[in-house]
Amino acid sequence: MNYAEERDKAFIEFVKNDDLKPWAKVCKKHGITRPASWKAERAGIYKAVQYCTNIPEDVKVLAMQKCLKMGFNPLIKPIEESEE
Repeated sequence: MNYAEERDKAFIEFVKNDDLKPWAKVCKKHGITRPASWKAERAGIYKAVQYCTNIPEDVKVLAMQKCLKMGFNPLIKPIEESEE
C-alpha cells in the first residue's frame, strides 16, 4: 500500500469513527510531525479530506459538516494575487 492509500484509509477511519490511531501510525511510519493542538490536527484532516481524490463523496460531506461544527472553514482558501 502506498502513502496516499494509507493516508486515505486513515482519514476515512478518522472521519467516520473519530479514531486517530490509524493516522498516528501513518505519521510515525512516514516521519510526519503531528500538530500539538488536537483541534488543529482534526480540522486539518477534515480540510485535507476535501482534496483527496480517492475519498468517497459521502466521507467528504461528513468531514465538511464536522469541520463546520468545530467552527472552521472546511476548504483551504487559495492564495490570491494582490491587484496592483
